[in-house]
Amino acid sequence: MVFNKKNQSQGLLHKGLLLPSLLATVAWLCGAYLIVEHIVTPHNQAQVQQAARAQGKIFAQDVESLLAERTRQLQQIERSEQPLEEQLKTAQLPKQSRIQVFSEAQIRVGAGEKPTLNFALVDLLKRTRQDSQQPLEILRTGPDNSWQLHNAVNLAGQQLLVSQPFAVLQTSLETLDKNQGQIQLLQKFSDSIAQPLWRGGQGSGFSHSEAIPDSYLQVQFSPSPAFIQQHSLPLVWIYLTAGAGLLLSLLVLLRFLPRDNRAPWERSQKGGRSESEKFPAPESQQDALLADEALPQGLASAPSIAPEALQQNMTNRAEAKSATKSGKPQHPLTTEFPPHVFRAYDIRGIAGEEIDEPFAYQLGKALGTLAQHAGEQILLVGRDGRNSSALLSNCLMEGILDSGCNSIDLGLIPSPLLYYACAKGKNTSSGVMVTASHNPAEYNGFKIVLKGRPLSEEKLQGLHQLMQQGPFKSGEGSNREQDIKDKYIDEIFNNVALAGQPHLVVDAGNGATSVLAPRLFEQLGCAVTPLFCEVDGDFPNHPPDPTRPENLQALIDKVAETGADLGIALDGDGDRVTLISSSGRIAWADQLVMLLARDILARNPGETIVFDVKSSRSLAQLINQYGGRPVMWKTGHAPMKNKMLETKAILGGELSGHIFIRDRWFGFDDGIYAAARLLEIMALREQSLDELLDSLPQMESTPEILLPVEEQEKFSLIEQLREQGNFDNADINTTDGLRIEFSDGWGLVRASNTTSALTLRFEAENKEALERIRKVVMAQIKKIAPTVVVPNWELLN
Repeated sequence: MVFNKKNQSQGLLHKGLLLPSLLATVAWLCGAYLIVEHIVTPHNQAQVQQAARAQGKIFAQDVESLLAERTRQLQQIERSEQPLEEQLKTAQLPKQSRIQVFSEAQIRVGAGEKPTLNFALVDLLKRTRQDSQQPLEILRTGPDNSWQLHNAVNLAGQQLLVSQPFAVLQTSLETLDKNQGQIQLLQKFSDSIAQPLWRGGQGSGFSHSEAIPDSYLQVQFSPSPAFIQQHSLPLVWIYLTAGAGLLLSLLVLLRFLPRDNRAPWERSQKGGRSESEKFPAPESQQDALLADEALPQGLASAPSIAPEALQQNMTNRAEAKSATKSGKPQHPLTTEFPPHVFRAYDIRGIAGEEIDEPFAYQLGKALGTLAQHAGEQILLVGRDGRNSSALLSNCLMEGILDSGCNSIDLGLIPSPLLYYACAKGKNTSSGVMVTASHNPAEYNGFKIVLKGRPLSEEKLQGLHQLMQQGPFKSGEGSNREQDIKDKYIDEIFNNVALAGQPHLVVDAGNGATSVLAPRLFEQLGCAVTPLFCEVDGDFPNHPPDPTRPENLQALIDKVAETGADLGIALDGDGDRVTLISSSGRIAWADQLVMLLARDILARNPGETIVFDVKSSRSLAQLINQYGGRPVMWKTGHAPMKNKMLETKAILGGELSGHIFIRDRWFGFDDGIYAAARLLEIMALREQSLDELLDSLPQMESTPEILLPVEEQEKFSLIEQLREQGNFDNADINTTDGLRIEFSDGWGLVRASNTTSALTLRFEAENKEALERIRKVVMAQIKKIAPTVVVPNWELLN
């Protein structure tokens, strides 16, 4: 049978025919490719562009005609000599229009109602007074901040503001033929970027913008695939002709083939055994995979397996995969993973030493197993810009696929985009982010979301046990790539409304937000000066930690140099933020949460707000003052998220820069979105960040202080301080470490969950009280840990 198959195939593999066949194939396919590439494709592109321009003009004329009747009605009012009251009774007004009358003295910000006058409307009225031929303007106004159509009309000594819901125009826009492609209505004022107002249909590739005369509006048209196909020459006939020509050439070549020659491998065997007979497959390749054991009840209760059996299990699986996946890189399997990298709310360690390729592969197998037991068949995977992240991400996904779970590679993104994908995903709410957040360049790790909740504390310890002991599921998952950055930017663009064009300096710290953050703020209408916005895993300019004052100095200097309104500092994976005012003042996260709380509680009284033990005492007082419910909780993005889910909190924040907003957003920590919401508050209140900060309660405080200690000692030191510390009559809060509350201030000592250090912070009503509290707390620390190096206090002020 073997020889029969080889004889039947010798015609295609004969050395006399192989080279001519290859040459004929190359000639016909290359000829077809050259014709398509250099003749047909340019012709098709030109035809499609020409047709798209013509169609764009048609749509622009349609929109112009929709607005023409409105313009005519307003001109009738302006030209009429009847008294205003009589005109309004008899005039044919635009549908659903609302008219407000203003004298010259009444034109000011805040005047009128539904909508009240803002800067843009005041400017429109003033320009109309000077020149009545002012185009229609579409602005976000009204109590719900929705798009409205606005025109101003001059009358004797008065001006009319005619407002109309955008929905009236949108209803007419929906009648346009969206089968032709994607139609967008844009508004572009001078010296600003075009703003999308409405979008319909689906299109791709070439787009054409057509300005509507005497307006700020443009219609942008992108043809649909059907439109492109309709105006293009079909390519199928060229390839069919090439295929027919190739087949004819091969038939001609077959005429010159000797019929009785044996194939080369038949001549060399000389009647001997075939290679498959000489070297039978080893038995290990013929064995079936061991059946998967059921995952135990509760991740932390995974049963122990004898080391010999575990190693044999892994060996058999590795051999089976080697037989079925030739050429696939094999990872050395190990059961030893350092326990200290499994921290309170993520996995973090030295890349290449504590976190390496086998670690990532085994973690992928464990997470794929865990996800499937939780009912998830897909894991989303993102990574930051660290030098080791791409390799660890690939190994992680390989482990996920080998567990039989599917994966979606989101590429290089900030952590909030992974959280956004989990929140918006239709087929999964679980994912893994390869990142070490704000840690130095030599670190890396993983943040894990399972069924919409972060994996933390005892569940991470259970994951460590699962990685070491198994059992794992086995299968063949599939992977695909997906880019969600545009969807994320569009979501925020439709969520946040800014006025004017604030000037920002964005310091991405060479992290994962380097490209996305400047692009998003420019889309919101800001003028952006990028600072360290090139992805570089070595972090050459400063560590990617915006909570350290020394890391903010370059941003402070750039804000002063450019005269910017605001500086935005983001950490390595974009889930933490610190702001810099125009005067160079650092706005720490607990102050930012106060500003957000004041804004959100004004619309949502009685809601819960969660904050960490490092936050200012003034924060709880402000929340109470505005009718909210303050809840102090443990520091860390995972404990904060879980507490927000438990309490249904509308807002959360911690001093390290993680801010969680569930008002109009999804409740995960997102430094970019938090900065956008604070820009919105500045615009709505028409105040600078300095003015907003001055309106908050003023306390003397220190930034977060780190005392380096040995990793294995930091928790025991906190326990000793709890048992042996003497703090007079102070109240001790042990929610997370020790928060020592005095009548005029407080001090905090806790074990950092991300670094080998104790975290300290102090706050008081005045500098004298601050110094007193600091000395009391430091004396107790030195008593139990005499070797701890105390930082230079003067440098912290």
